[in-house]
Amino acid sequence: MLSNRTDGDGRRFLNLSTGACARVDLPELSAHHLETSADGLLLLRNKASHAARLLNPLTRVLTDLPPITADLGSAYTLWTGQSPDCTRLVLAGISEETSPPSVVLLMKDRYERAIAYARPCDQRWTVMNSEVWGSLSISFSFSSASTLQGRFYFATPEGNILEASLRPEPRLVPVVASQAKIEFNVNSYLVPPADHHRGGGMLMVRYYTTLNHLSVNERRNMKGRRDVIRLDERTKKYRWSLIQVLEVDVAGKMLLPVEDIGRQQACFSLSARTFPCVAGNAVYLGAEGVRYPPVGVRYLTGKAVDPAFQFTTEDESLLELENSELKGYRVKKPELNLVPLARPCTLQEYLVCCAGLLGGLKD
Repeated sequence: MLSNRTDGDGRRFLNLSTGACARVDLPELSAHHLETSADGLLLLRNKASHAARLLNPLTRVLTDLPPITADLGSAYTLWTGQSPDCTRLVLAGISEETSPPSVVLLMKDRYERAIAYARPCDQRWTVMNSEVWGSLSISFSFSSASTLQGRFYFATPEGNILEASLRPEPRLVPVVASQAKIEFNVNSYLVPPADHHRGGGMLMVRYYTTLNHLSVNERRNMKGRRDVIRLDERTKKYRWSLIQVLEVDVAGKMLLPVEDIGRQQACFSLSARTFPCVAGNAVYLGAEGVRYPPVGVRYLTGKAVDPAFQFTTEDESLLELENSELKGYRVKKPELNLVPLARPCTLQEYLVCCAGLLGGLKD
């Protein structure tokens, strides 16, 4: 869904495989919050009852999921959004380990986290208790998720990958566990597989906002690295950033550096052959603010970088916050979103807003 901020019930959708675009009227969204998407379906939360539902945006079929009730503890608190927190994150996927398939929810805020799963036919959700992740030797957090061959995976900010396995018993299975914990300056994004990309495998895009994780000697030798970005408008301490693209080898339980992804673009993994207006072999970072992050496009061939895409907001008091994320301000003003500087909007503007902020660009 390219835009969830269109006035009225109209929403704009894009088929990443064919390039087809359609505007669909979805009156169901007027009574629901859009929490996230799961394999092409929209996960909705009823504004009045907090009921969880899946919506197929093309057929408009609504599927009721079991109620998320107060006895589920932190899963209920996180789902209902009772304590407003700009760090609240809800991710979802479809696991085919069960029959019928299960919806898996990952939810967190600054203080709590929860993993729950259920089938539409179930009476209640099953919550993975803290013992499931308490025994892990790696930090348990998450920044993105993806499905592969019917299994549900998620990435931690530093780039470890875990599978939320439901059978025979619910557990978290480390797939990649070799990445050291890094505080604050890194986020890792799993790129969902595309049929035309490397047989349908996942990629990981890892973005370091600073180089504090490198040793002093490594930082002295920046010019020889192909994955670093120099941002001259920043102060010296924060002048360098780093973007890495890695292939996820699930069988080998490792991340493999990639310097060429062909005519692909992350993080939606779409083809420049289908979308010739989009640069191939490049990474587009999701827009999270008026001019944030400071990098717009990172070309993997060579070291070329395009500056940030520029947007505005309908709240003029926030226009000075060029280097800030908007999600903190959306806690008190949830309708706040990015607005293009000029119309018509380009496909690139739609895509980076869709990737960076839930709800995308205001159409």
